[in-house]
Amino acid sequence: MLRFSSDYPIESELLEVIGLFFDINEANIEIECCFGEEHPYIIIDNKVFSNLTEGAQFGKFSRVCKAQLYKALSSYTGKTFPWGALTGVRPTKLGYEILASGGKIVDELSAYGVSKQKAEIVERIICNQRGFGISYDKINLYVHIPFCTSRCNYCSFVSLPVLHNEQLMCDYVNCLIKEINDGTELLKKLGYNVDSIYIGGGTPTALNERLLDKLLDAIPYKGLEYTIEAGRPDTITDEKMDIMLKHNVTRISINPQSFSDKTLQAIGRAHTSDDIINTYLHAQNKFTINMDLIAGLSNEAIDDFKLTLNKTLELRPNNITVHTLARKNGSVIKNEKATDSYGVSNMVDLAYTDLTDAGYEPYYLYRQKNMLENLENIGYSLPGNMCVNNITTMEEFYSVFACGAGAISKQITMGNKIERYANVRDVRLYIEQFDERLEKKNKFFESGRI
Repeated sequence: MLRFSSDYPIESELLEVIGLFFDINEANIEIECCFGEEHPYIIIDNKVFSNLTEGAQFGKFSRVCKAQLYKALSSYTGKTFPWGALTGVRPTKLGYEILASGGKIVDELSAYGVSKQKAEIVERIICNQRGFGISYDKINLYVHIPFCTSRCNYCSFVSLPVLHNEQLMCDYVNCLIKEINDGTELLKKLGYNVDSIYIGGGTPTALNERLLDKLLDAIPYKGLEYTIEAGRPDTITDEKMDIMLKHNVTRISINPQSFSDKTLQAIGRAHTSDDIINTYLHAQNKFTINMDLIAGLSNEAIDDFKLTLNKTLELRPNNITVHTLARKNGSVIKNEKATDSYGVSNMVDLAYTDLTDAGYEPYYLYRQKNMLENLENIGYSLPGNMCVNNITTMEEFYSVFACGAGAISKQITMGNKIERYANVRDVRLYIEQFDERLEKKNKFFESGRI
């Protein structure tokens, strides 16, 4: 049983740190925290930890307290984690804060238990993002397609099978078109300039040729960075590629996840590694291409991941995103027990070394809850091939106008405050309640521009 006491209203944030070291639901441990005093202390099972204030003074009070708790728990258990006390989604945000205060990223992050390597990656990514910053007038358009040919065991996104949902897909696309058309007029009225377009999912290319053409025809913006997730090679046909080119799509993703056929079958993918290679070769001279890899997939060891990494480097796509497997709520693998056999940290380190040695630069980074070994996702690109949408959306530099079931719009208001509006996740409810919810969404954006 976990007993936890603190005099400060930051318990949920402190529990995130405790969760790094113990299963919160099974832990039999008592922790008492005393913060804010001249000499703060933490008691873990009657063992007192003090002298916790060295370093880790940068940032808000809760962050400093988390660093102190991490230091005590690390001493108590003998465990360390690459991101130390940082449990947030965007470590780069803290890096930007440190730079703005005149501090040094590596020095300040180390005080929070962040490893030197991870701190240097943050520093390198921020350097590669130079020239980007917060804009109140730029906005990215996101369109969500919640359909796929099959559901991967790690997936938690809104996604329905294409099979037996033909009419639902038609109705959904019709609503999407209305939302895009309405949004185009609204954004123009509010003085926003659309900077990039991103169509994600699910798998957008799971739409048949007729629906894909109809949807893309509704997007009026030209000459922009325009990305479509075409992640599954079994959904990409020559006709669909022609349709995307006709509508000025500039970037697509073709996602191996793994080049092991055994793994692909185990995770629920309906294609082979040869399908990935053949599709890539058909598309490579038509689009800028991203390929996603996942470290920590079912029963894969370091040699399996190295095979995937080497085959990807042989193809040399413009962008490579290396994800760490996350056991997300709603996924098939959510309740699978983690094992120590993955060696995921070694996989992620190998990717960083091999990709940077091959000329790829890390240019964006984000983290998610329930990631194996509390690691991260990093996007790499060859020089001149960074995806601007990834930077400006992940770093929350620009607002996002998001269309479709489960899509989350973000609005950056003056003072850098970020407000969110989420569309209903259920596809049928999205269609049934479309007009009512569209009106609420419009009011959300209008109120933020006053």
